[in-house]
Amino acid sequence: MSVRSVEELRRELDRLMREQVDSTRKETFGGLGEEELQQQKERLKRIREVSADFLAALKRNLDRPQ
Repeated sequence: MSVRSVEELRRELDRLMREQVDSTRKETFGGLGEEELQQQKERLKRIREVSADFLAALKRNLDRPQ
């Protein structure tokens, strides 16, 4: 398992969050189909995973001896 950098994780989390905001906006103003709702559900799951990895990477950086 490769350890991803804080910056890589931050970029992925940023991209996922932007996609989620766009999806939520579309859901609010135009509605989403079943496939789009499933994508939204999977994206939220991935956001949780990447967020946990991001926090772990930040902790690793803080715990590293200076």
